[in-house]
Amino acid sequence: MSDKNEDTVSTGLKLALVAVLLLVVVVAGGFILLPMLQTVGGSFGYGYPGASGGRAIRDVEIDVEPQVVYRIDDHRFFTFEKYLDCNSGGFVYYNDTNKKIKIFAGIEGHDKKPQDEVTIMQKNNVLSFNGKFVFAASDNVITYPDRNVSYKYGDSAYFIISKDVYDKSKVFISREILPDDTIFITEGAVYVQSSLPRKLIKKITPVEGGGSDSKWVSTLDLKNK
Repeated sequence: MSDKNEDTVSTGLKLALVAVLLLVVVVAGGFILLPMLQTVGGSFGYGYPGASGGRAIRDVEIDVEPQVVYRIDDHRFFTFEKYLDCNSGGFVYYNDTNKKIKIFAGIEGHDKKPQDEVTIMQKNNVLSFNGKFVFAASDNVITYPDRNVSYKYGDSAYFIISKDVYDKSKVFISREILPDDTIFITEGAVYVQSSLPRKLIKKITPVEGGGSDSKWVSTLDLKNK
């Protein structure tokens, strides 16, 4: 009877020792593996360099010949540069060879930032306008279409930017256009006509202190310009 009790106690001790050893291994492994798991990626972006699919977004430099995308006359024109294709990525510039000026058509300084693998695939803001653009102003005026894109809601707001070549404070922006409108640029105003035939046309003018004002006028007002 005593021999059986001793065997039982011995077996129990062995099982207890094995259990302790397994517990030690599990605890030690946890201390080693847990810090490593955070570098693999999981909930709330652990281990990811932003929303980039698990890798950093690289900057891209594109060296291509500039192409003229809109010509006003023999010395004024807009060029498209550092582009991926005919309307994606890149930068649009206003050029005046007589005045020897070249001005970025967009927010000042944005063309100084390098493009990346995402931006070169996006449609260029200026070239996203597919309406008609009629430039009938002097070479003291720079005007071009632009847009703001809401990636959250999936829509775009199109507008016209008009600047004075010599006075940077003389800028007005209008959000009064659609991407397929016809735009007429005159010395003191921008006229907007929809694709539907109308007797009235929208006239947009700058207001003192910034901004713009718009009103409906007869199409004869434009023809008399």
